[in-house]
Amino acid sequence: MSAQCEQPGPVLPRSVAARLLAQARLSLPFYLGVGAPAVRRAYADCRVRAAAGREPELVRELLDLYRAMADPGAGSVETINFRCAVITVAESGERVFFKEFPRHHLLHDVERVLRCSRVDRAWRAAHLLPRVGIRTPRAVGAAFVRLDDGRAVEYLATEWVDGALPYHVRLRRVTGDREARVALLREFAGHLRLWHDRGVYLRDLVKNVLTRESECGLEFWLTDLDQLHPARRLTSGRLLHQMRQFARWAGPLAEEEANATVVSYLGDARGRMAGMIKEALLTTVPASPA
Repeated sequence: MSAQCEQPGPVLPRSVAARLLAQARLSLPFYLGVGAPAVRRAYADCRVRAAAGREPELVRELLDLYRAMADPGAGSVETINFRCAVITVAESGERVFFKEFPRHHLLHDVERVLRCSRVDRAWRAAHLLPRVGIRTPRAVGAAFVRLDDGRAVEYLATEWVDGALPYHVRLRRVTGDREARVALLREFAGHLRLWHDRGVYLRDLVKNVLTRESECGLEFWLTDLDQLHPARRLTSGRLLHQMRQFARWAGPLAEEEANATVVSYLGDARGRMAGMIKEALLTTVPASPA
C-alpha cells in the first residue's frame, strides 16, 4: 500500500495532557485567526474573501448565481437543504457547496466585529483541520452582503466532495447486514475518538459527517464546521450528548453493535464510562429515516 493510502491505525485513548496539548495546537490559531489566508475584495454591494489560489471574481460569481442575480448560462444551482446549495460553474464544470448564514440580531454583528462569526469559525476550521490530519472540504471563499432592508447575510463556499454519502445514510442502507453495520459502527467510533483526541468537538455531529469510498477504504469527512469548538472541554455530559446524537441517527442498536462502538471508542468495554455510553446507545430513541 502506498503512502498516499495510509490509514490511521486503531485509535488508543490518549492521556488528558496529550489531549489538552492537541486542543491548544488547534484552538490557539483558531481563535487568534491565523493560518487562514484570504484575498479580499470589496464590490459595490458586497465584500468577498477568496482562499489562497482562488479568485475573488469566482466568489462573486457564486454569490450572484445563488441569489439568482447572474445569467443562468453562467452555471446552475441545486438546492440540497435549507439555505444550502450545490453550484455548478458552467465555465469550469466545478461543483461548489454554498451555504447562507443570515444574521438576525445584534449579537451576530458583535461576533462579526470580533471575527468569530459562524462563517469565520467555519473558514478557519476548513484551513486548520487538514493540518491535524482531519479531512474536511477545502474553503473556496466567503462573502458578506447587506440586503436592501438592512439585514446582513454571510455566505461560505467550499469544495464539493464528489461521491460522498452522509454517514447515517450509509449506515441505514446496510440495515439487515449485521456484520457490515458493526464494521461501520467501529470505524465511526474510532474516527470520533481520533477527532476528540486531536481537539475537535462539533456540537452537532453525526449528520455533518460524510463518507466516501476510495482505493484506501472508507474516508470520513467533517463538514458544517461553524459548530466547531476546539477549546471546549470534553466532559462526560458532552460525550454522552454526542453518543445520543450518534444513536439517534444510527437507528436501533443491538447489544453487539453497542459493545463494538464502546470498545472502538474507549479501547475497553469495562468501567463506568463504558456503561454510560452503552446505555446511551441502547436507550436513545432513533429518529425517523431521513
